[in-house]
Amino acid sequence: GYCVYRQESSACQGNEKAPNEALRTESVCASCSNFALTDEHAPYWRNRRDRNQKLLENPGLDHVSRALALKRIAECETLLAELESSDA
Repeated sequence: GYCVYRQESSACQGNEKAPNEALRTESVCASCSNFALTDEHAPYWRNRRDRNQKLLENPGLDHVSRALALKRIAECETLLAELESSDA
């Protein structure tokens, strides 16, 4: 997605000049009101969802990693659903 940066609504706690690169992650950005998603970004979020679904197939995956993968899958599904509904 794109960052339409405004410090006062920055989920990454950036400064007056730019986002905070140390706290900037897909999950932080996706939850930020500065985040703008377009159809051009859909393949990235599909790939992220698919990678995390594949990770769940690992029988040795610990419960913390499994929970994180499930959270990321849900996040991707939400973003992709938003894109689909905006296309309709």
